Amino acid sequence: MPRLQEQPPDRLTDEEADRLRQLREPYGFVCRLGLATGLRWGELTRAQGSDVKRFRAPGSEMEQAYIEVSQTKSKRVRRVPVPPELLRELRNRVGRLVPFAEGSPGSFAKAVRRATGLAGFHVHQMRHTFACQWLVRGGTLAALQQLLGDASIVTTQRYAKLSDEAVMREAQRLQGPSEAASVTQVSPGDEAAERRA
Repeated sequence: MPRLQEQPPDRLTDEEADRLRQLREPYGFVCRLGLATGLRWGELTRAQGSDVKRFRAPGSEMEQAYIEVSQTKSKRVRRVPVPPELLRELRNRVGRLVPFAEGSPGSFAKAVRRATGLAGFHVHQMRHTFACQWLVRGGTLAALQQLLGDASIVTTQRYAKLSDEAVMREAQRLQGPSEAASVTQVSPGDEAAERRA
């Protein structure tokens, strides 16, 4: 079994991600797009309005919008779902979705750092944040690998390393209120009585 790295990926907190989403345009839109899709910087800057497509499963009423990413690191076409709130912003966009040059992630990050006060911000944090949130919300590792376009599941597995806080929240959720209450009601002096019972 491959070893997972000790530290979780360099992701943004929920509060930091919200600060990015609320930036003035065009920075806010670019951050919302990056946080909602997990696209790499080069993929973001190459994305066109015509890359936004719709899919409806046969016999289904629901329609899913996605961005078709054709110029990828792996040379394979990917289809990355777009959440409804972002689709509203994408509807009337033509041409390039991101008005920054492919080679300028540093200048974009510098402007974002100045506007938000997030001293350590870099554009790849949006991808890390998307991936970590996907797993925290219950998405599978296999689907995440496909969305990110990772050639190996080992690369995607680094996002499975959650913070201790996320693990504790999940443990509380799985224990449920009745189990959590029974655990907290047992005092150290009662342990011997619990064992005898």
